[in-house]
Amino acid sequence: MKKAHLVKRFREFCNNLSKKDRVAILHHSDSDGLCSAVITAKAIENLTGKKPVVVRHYEYGNIKQGKKAALLMKKHKVNILIVLDIGIDSAPHTLREYCAFDKCLVIDHHTMYKDLNSEDTVFLKAQFFTKKDPSSYVTSKFAFDLFSKVTDVKKLDWVACVGIIGDMSLKNWKPFVKKTIQKRKISLTQLYEAEDLIAAVEALADEDLGKLFKAFYKAKRLQDVLKSGLTKYLKRFRKEKAVIVEGFDDKSEKFPELELFIYCIKNKQENLKSYVINEISLMHPNKTVILMQDLGGNRVRFSGRRQDFKVKINQLLVNATKNIPESTAGGHIPAAAGSIPKKYLKKFRANLLRILKKKYKA
Repeated sequence: MKKAHLVKRFREFCNNLSKKDRVAILHHSDSDGLCSAVITAKAIENLTGKKPVVVRHYEYGNIKQGKKAALLMKKHKVNILIVLDIGIDSAPHTLREYCAFDKCLVIDHHTMYKDLNSEDTVFLKAQFFTKKDPSSYVTSKFAFDLFSKVTDVKKLDWVACVGIIGDMSLKNWKPFVKKTIQKRKISLTQLYEAEDLIAAVEALADEDLGKLFKAFYKAKRLQDVLKSGLTKYLKRFRKEKAVIVEGFDDKSEKFPELELFIYCIKNKQENLKSYVINEISLMHPNKTVILMQDLGGNRVRFSGRRQDFKVKINQLLVNATKNIPESTAGGHIPAAAGSIPKKYLKKFRANLLRILKKKYKA
């Protein structure tokens, strides 16, 4: 689908919004997702004079979070649904499982598996708008650029920068970030601190993500967020992350011929793995790193990273879960994630090795 046509549909969607509409935002629970939600919610308030009635986070494959979101949207009689930074086209659910909407807008930068554009859904994927790998056009910057076409969101450039850093895309947006730092009189260190704050809350107390969203939403500048009472989670987050990262060298399985590391951890903090593997991947940018997290229940969650794009991590994880029932997998070429029933852990590991052996042999 052509970019011009999609921009036209986006404008029409925004221009047709009114104060009567009951808008819900469903966003990914990480930094990019939360920051794109802040930008979008501000834009909706600008356009309608009214805040969204629901803003809710959602992690891929988290059935509990999905059900909570659906109940909340039904309770508030939502008729407009906006989905941000969620590869909903790769999920087994349909959008209407979340709420009975009149109109829906999806803004996302994950690999596209299915074009969901229809009469009632405006489906905007980064690959329609850029020739670069879509993973680099993070949703917070994508949303910032889109909504800048219909309303004034320029004061939220620093929010987009936090999302950029959170999705490890600083090298792709250096001029934008540098200009924002100068304009807003902030530092790169402060942007990283804000991203760390989102990571800490997501990993240790995701029930407080709503409070953090409000802190960002009310903030007139970056410094206001860094004064939030939620900074109490930062010290513990950094300590727990450091312990797991330090154990990587001794406890990970190493497959030099496949340029592969597999690292299994037991930790009850469900969202910690993404931030641990990001740090490990930066230490080993030319290696495939798979982190598997046992939360103590009947499922295992996993993340994969590869910074040099030599292995397409999203395809690797999707293919490794193809013959595993009740599995989920998806994401970007350099970063992807999913989950499987714990009883299939050995099978998943064997699938990873089989796929990579075939690739490296070829």
